Amino acid sequence: MKRKYFLVILVLVTAMLLVGCNGINTPTNIVSANFVITDWEQNYYEYSEEWSDYVYVYYEVENTGNVEIDYYKVYLTVTCIDGSKYYDWTNGLSVGVGHKYSDYTMVNVAGKRAVSVEITDWELTHFTW
Repeated sequence: MKRKYFLVILVLVTAMLLVGCNGINTPTNIVSANFVITDWEQNYYEYSEEWSDYVYVYYEVENTGNVEIDYYKVYLTVTCIDGSKYYDWTNGLSVGVGHKYSDYTMVNVAGKRAVSVEITDWELTHFTW
């Protein structure tokens, strides 16, 4: 009986030595996303011949990582016809792995006509509780 225990222990110790630390896979959390502006618009009021103060920016975020995005912050720049730039940011919560989320925000341009909108940066957060 002692011999069986000895052989079992010997096999287990040998297996552990052969596997070592390389046999343990530590998962890597990849937090990444794609952001795309799907549309933007600014109202023009013909009766007063003025552009609205706000540009509506419609965007989409797609989680391309392997963990949930618990919080994101996206930075926007609106360029107006006179060359001035207006900066703003928006945020959101909980985008699952492989999922897309659509949302919109408004950027105040003080009544100037917008000619372009771009996403300039973003921050992603995954909480490991």
